[in-house]
Order: sequence, then C-alpha cells, then structure tokens
Amino acid sequence: MKNSPLIYSLLIFMLISISTLFSIGKEGFFERQILFWVISLIIFFSSYFIKYQNILRAPYIWIVMGISFIPLFINLFLANKSWINFGTFSIQPSEFARLSLLILLSIFLSKYNSRLKSNVYIAGSLFIIAPLILLLLAQPDFGMTMLYSLTWFFAILNFISIKQFLKIALGIFVIFLIVWFFAFKPYQKERIITMIFPQRDVLGSGYNLNQVKIAVGSAGFWGKGFGQGTQAKLGFLPSSETDFLLASFLEEWGIFGFLIYSFAVFLFLFSIYRENQFYSEPLLQTFGLLILIHFSIRFIFTTAMNLGIAPIVGLPTPFLSYGGSHLITDFLILSVWKNSSER
Repeated sequence: MKNSPLIYSLLIFMLISISTLFSIGKEGFFERQILFWVISLIIFFSSYFIKYQNILRAPYIWIVMGISFIPLFINLFLANKSWINFGTFSIQPSEFARLSLLILLSIFLSKYNSRLKSNVYIAGSLFIIAPLILLLLAQPDFGMTMLYSLTWFFAILNFISIKQFLKIALGIFVIFLIVWFFAFKPYQKERIITMIFPQRDVLGSGYNLNQVKIAVGSAGFWGKGFGQGTQAKLGFLPSSETDFLLASFLEEWGIFGFLIYSFAVFLFLFSIYRENQFYSEPLLQTFGLLILIHFSIRFIFTTAMNLGIAPIVGLPTPFLSYGGSHLITDFLILSVWKNSSER
C-alpha cells in the first residue's frame, strides 16, 4: 500500500509528541518515547514483509485472544489492577486488548451484518466483547470501559434501524443510571459533575480541568513558544506528559499548533477512510470501518478533554501521549489493516 498521507500524519504526530516532551523538561520520558516510536515504526514497516493480516483468522486469532484476556485477568489479583510492572517499565493490558476488541467485532459484524435487524444479534455483538468490558469494570478502568463501549455502539449504528437505535439509546440511559448509583466511584462522579460545574471545586476535583483551561486559554494564536509553557514546565498542569500532552503542546504553539494537529488528524482519518473504499472482502471492509470509528472516538474525546470541554477519564491522546502500550498497539492495529489493504 502506497499511502503517503498516512505516513506524513504519523510523522507529524511523532514530531509533536517527542518535541513537546523535550520542551516541557521531561527528558526521561523523551528518551523512552523515542524508543517506543522506534519499536512502533519497526512494527509498521515490517508489515511489508510480515503478514499481520493473518491475525484476523484462526488459529492466530486465538493466540491474540489469549494474550489479551490472560493479562487482564491476572491484573485483578495485583495491587495495581491496571498495570503490570517489569522493573522500570509498565504494560497496560487494556491497551493491547483493543486489538481483540476490533477483531471480535469485525468478525461478528461482517458475518451477521444482514441479521442485525434482530435484537438477538445486536445482543450477540455485545455479548462477545462483554468479557473484556467486565474485566475493565473490575479493575476499575472507567476510561477504557467507555472507549470499548462507544466503539461497539458506533459500530453497530452502521447496521441498525432508527427504531433499534432509540431502543438501544434508552437502554444505555437506564444502564448509565444503574452504574451511576451502584458502580461509579465517588471520584468518577466528581469528574462528571465538575465538567458540568467547572468552578465547583477548582482546588480539588476541578483542579486538573482548571489548569487545562489556563494552559490552553493563555496561549493565544502563536502560543508562548518552544519551551516557554509555564503551566506544563513548572508542574502546574498534572500529567502533562501523558493525559495532557496535547494541552502542553497547545500552550506552546497556540491556535497555530492546533491547526497543525487538526490537519494531521484529518489526514490520518481520511487516509483510512479512502483506502477502505477499495476493500471487497466483508471482513476486511468491516475491520477498516471499525478502525476508523475507534480512532475517531479517541481523537475527538481526548482532544475535547485537552481543551477542557470533556470529562477527564485518563485516556491517552493517540500517537501523542507518553507511553508504549497505547502507541505500540496502535501501530499493530495499523499493521494488520495495512496488510489487508495490499492487493
């Protein structure tokens, strides 16, 4: 596949990510992120020689399922239920399990898309990924649970009627009420309430959101300049290298930087959309569609979070935030898709 726009967008993301980590004084994270990018790019370009698309089919798919489910299950018995630590490095199993989510949904939806007018098959599409979601709830990881659920919801919207959509929307609302009263932790409720009433507790639950708004709002059109971002560099903005790396970048580069970032996002998503139009096999076409939906959700929500207009749920911005788990998984997903588009 000769998809230069996709590669250009990835290079822009890489430049933003690495340069911002350096400029805000996170040298240790800067060096590790370079390593993560090297590993990720090796995976991506090795797809010219390794047929990653075989992962979509048996028996390889069962290996992927095992790699996804076993670490998530093991995490339930660890002190830190979201991470598995190996010395100075940590692995987040819920990130790697995203590949299983996309594969399971792709197989089911491509096989039964004509039968999704039946509520039984809609329930079946949720049932096959329910173990993943339940394991995430058990951690608990609200952000990843939301991401998995939204990926499923927007995926089935392509195959159902308006009447079914209204029924599902009502069901989701009822489930939300149940989860709100019986499952959500107090801090999770606080984050949502703070989003609606941001000035309710600016020194407590609303502190992060307030600092994000200060960082982005004070940037202007051109920003404060490379290495001049006070909120991130002086430590006022928490998680400036992970959840809020985009906010750190925007503080330094302002609206101009946001336009560059937005262009890269558009280029990335449009490249996937355009290439997916040429697929003929239902499984590959559905897999490409789910990748587009999955990345769109993540870009929209994490961007809104970094602009201070969405609840803070701890999701990394794709290709920007520090961390190897999400970055390597994203490139592995792209590699499977890239193989599939080779004709």
